[in-house]
Amino acid sequence: MNPRKLLVLLLLALAGRCLTMAIVPVIEPSEARYASVGANMASSGNFMEPQFVFQGKRLIFEGKPPLFFQCSGWCCRFLGKSEFAVRLPALLSGALILLCLYWCCRKLRNRGEAFLAVTLCLGTPAFYLFAGLCMTDLMLAGSISIAVMGYMLFSAAEDSGGRRTGSLLFFASLGVGMIVKGPVALVLAGMPVFFFLLINKRWKELKNHSWAWGILLFLLIALPWYLMMTLRNPDFLEYFFINENFKRFLFKEYGDRYGAGRESFRGMAFLFFLLANFPFVFFGFFLALRKGFGKIREKLREVLADPLTGLALLAVVTNTLFWCLTSRVLLTYLLPTIPMCALLVAELIFRSGKESEILSRTRRVFWISASFIALTVAVLVWGAFFGERFFDKLPGPVMKKALKHRELEKYKFYFARNTPYSAEFYLGDLIRNHPKEDRRESFLNSASCVLFITRNDFRKLRQSPGTLPGRKKLFTCGVWEVFAPLEPSPGKNKP
Repeated sequence: MNPRKLLVLLLLALAGRCLTMAIVPVIEPSEARYASVGANMASSGNFMEPQFVFQGKRLIFEGKPPLFFQCSGWCCRFLGKSEFAVRLPALLSGALILLCLYWCCRKLRNRGEAFLAVTLCLGTPAFYLFAGLCMTDLMLAGSISIAVMGYMLFSAAEDSGGRRTGSLLFFASLGVGMIVKGPVALVLAGMPVFFFLLINKRWKELKNHSWAWGILLFLLIALPWYLMMTLRNPDFLEYFFINENFKRFLFKEYGDRYGAGRESFRGMAFLFFLLANFPFVFFGFFLALRKGFGKIREKLREVLADPLTGLALLAVVTNTLFWCLTSRVLLTYLLPTIPMCALLVAELIFRSGKESEILSRTRRVFWISASFIALTVAVLVWGAFFGERFFDKLPGPVMKKALKHRELEKYKFYFARNTPYSAEFYLGDLIRNHPKEDRRESFLNSASCVLFITRNDFRKLRQSPGTLPGRKKLFTCGVWEVFAPLEPSPGKNKP
């Protein structure tokens, strides 16, 4: 593959993602909640305790560790609070994954295969999309996949320096994973390593690990925040480890403090795996099947014995099967499989035949990747600038429009029924938070505030029995309607 073409693709992909990160409003509910947590850290200066507003109350967010939110908060400090700033840590996480993918594959294979693996990973639509969203999942995917790549380098190294580098990278990545999302990082990175050692009977190589320095590095990264949170909130460890990381995946009612978990069905993770790795996973299946099942069985032992292909294959299989055991799974949970699939498909292409076939398939991968990147950018840009109903249900655009009305500066803003997470990100202290309530209560309780209500809710409110005081409509934006306060005097406007 021509390195210049890949460099051009990387730069264009980066420019396109930066543009879409800046113009697309934060998406409810998860991205908006995480964006508000990071923005709160920047405004309050408290970078230890993630905080957000839930059902009218400011709470410490004990559902996840703070590293991603801290990074978002510091980006807001340096760049100003914006959609781009809170999403930047995800973009940097994606860039780090690609850098480590190239480094690992070049060390264990060659430069051409490394470029191909990077192109496969970058051109996977799920990877490119989540590399620009304010969510913890790509940072977690980075910690897991880089830990596995660290063990590849450790296991394949022939000198003590190489083993030490791979070993320390493995432990450092696990430490980062612990303060991105918790012990799930240890499980998802540890399973492929365990089965790699078990299948190949390589237990003796464990003695070459930098155990003392590695464990010290892991503890220095992960332990301080957990100790601090336990001292400040004595029930934190029980809730985080037992409820969020154990009961969450076994029981429908697990004591969730922040809303209901999403249910699907056991085995849904396999479909999410295919979707997360589309389209190149099917390209890889096609190349593997061309060799025939007999040759696959013959080669399987060889594949599993090699540190790169063995650990990559086991990471894909164990991660997918692990999430198949629970019905509470999301597409983002399968993001760690994308870099591993990229390594496997790149290996298949480079071992699939003659040099002319390799060149032809590499070019095909390049143009497929470029097409999907261009399509993703085009859809997001079209939606932000021209697709009037593309983001019409998101509260972000209506709040931005309200902030441009100078006459509304003296009022608080009130959302009917329940305050969305993005309100705190966009409006901050201008929002009047309140517990969840019905439409009529919101209409009456917001007398001294500017009221945001969806057209559907307002229509149902008008059809309900009982009279309502007349209220002036200020403007409509997407599905939202905005009404002026009933009480014109700002003196009565209390938060």
